[in-house]
Amino acid sequence: MYYFRLQQDKRFIDGLRLEQVSRDMEIKERNIVFVKEDGDKPVYLDFIDHPRRLVSDRLKALLEKYDDRLRFQSAIVTGRSTQRQDIYWFMEPGELDCLSGKTQVDAGRTCRRLVLSAPNVRRERIFRVAGLQEDVLIVRLDIAESLLRRAFTGLHLTPVELD
Repeated sequence: MYYFRLQQDKRFIDGLRLEQVSRDMEIKERNIVFVKEDGDKPVYLDFIDHPRRLVSDRLKALLEKYDDRLRFQSAIVTGRSTQRQDIYWFMEPGELDCLSGKTQVDAGRTCRRLVLSAPNVRRERIFRVAGLQEDVLIVRLDIAESLLRRAFTGLHLTPVELD
């Protein structure tokens, strides 16, 4: 089976940036998030991975079809000046301890070369990699193909080695 690392496409330099959102923020039942409006008109991407993982309503609907164990919490993304509101979802996939001994990690636990242990992955569909400083999201080949067929914006897929 083949796996890919799913990240936000960094080519969108004017992608959606959010106010007061951090990795350690508490996610509530209802979340209202404001768009930073300090420049040009922002691009509303389907996938945002920084500072917190957010997916569009359309992307959430697809991901739920592949993995019904994914947890989502709603977030209303609001542009103050444009008065635009979109439904996004904070996504928290499960974490899996699946690093291979061939993975190269520096002293700060940042990954230089990611290699997953095939027996530990066990045909999982969507998961985060445990044991790294950075938040790494992995998707299986069938999901990656499905994402690419539907022309979502803001996605970047990188193949991951299996051991």
